[in-house]
Amino acid sequence: MASKIKPELKLLLVSISMLPMIFYYSIRNTIVKLLPKRYRQKDISDQTVLITGAGSGIGREIAKLFSKHCQCLVLMDINLKSLYETEKLLGNHKKIALYQCDVANRDNVYEVARLVKEQVGKVDILINNAGIVTGKPFLELKDEEILRTINVNMLAHFWFLKAFLPDMINSNKGHIVSIASQAGLTGLPNLTDYCASKFGAVGLMESIKLEIERERLDGIKTTVVCPNLVSTGLFEGTQAVVSSILKPESVAEKVLNGVLENQDVVLIPSWYCLAFSMKLLLPSQVLSYFYKQNGVTKMMSTFKGRTNQDLNIDIPKKYENLNGSVLQ
Repeated sequence: MASKIKPELKLLLVSISMLPMIFYYSIRNTIVKLLPKRYRQKDISDQTVLITGAGSGIGREIAKLFSKHCQCLVLMDINLKSLYETEKLLGNHKKIALYQCDVANRDNVYEVARLVKEQVGKVDILINNAGIVTGKPFLELKDEEILRTINVNMLAHFWFLKAFLPDMINSNKGHIVSIASQAGLTGLPNLTDYCASKFGAVGLMESIKLEIERERLDGIKTTVVCPNLVSTGLFEGTQAVVSSILKPESVAEKVLNGVLENQDVVLIPSWYCLAFSMKLLLPSQVLSYFYKQNGVTKMMSTFKGRTNQDLNIDIPKKYENLNGSVLQ
């Protein structure tokens, strides 16, 4: 009886068998990118898009762009005034549903999700965008701050997925988007809780994608977005390293294109894939030197973060104590 193939040899044989696939898909993807947008982007004009953290920053810009492409927007944020301000900026869109929601509160997420299903219907595109940052050295972090960061940046993704993925599975149609971070691909000083939460978000999306593919649910797509620092106020005072700080408008455009083109991973800027290849290939001593010379180790030394400013706007009575949606 022939002996079993050793795991190392099997890995080598599988790797060799992948070479034709690598060549084929590299050529195919290059050709697709050269096609006009109307041939490589899908139509979402009849779909409902849910965006968390839509009251400001990237979430607001994503809402502005998606409002031009989708049928209905479901916007969520813990800050009611910011949420209302986003709605004002969208103008007279076909249909908008606003929900005040603390994504860190599992029970609140499930309750709001129930209302969305009752009042709006099926969510076709789920964009987990809400995020926070504390920006302190590890030993200065309070336990409550760590828990809040993990709850908002990672665990909330679990709760929203558990709430809306079953409907996508039943119809074999949907798209899940995670606005993660390049801090979810490499550790950074003074961001231990933030990096851990974003690493978790990236790992969750990779695992969900594999489970979806295992069940042959080819109608459900996933996109994980990993931008560099973005000028939303969240990282106010942080020193830019290697590349300039991104504008939320440009990040939102990349998110939209990622969804319309069914991109699995969106790195912003895209050339950062080279930096992460260095992380895997370079000796640790060389990598540490690279970080030091490029200011990575001191990037958070001037961090201030977003200040909690109360928006000077009047909230219509229909939004007071917003437990459900307000459809326009």
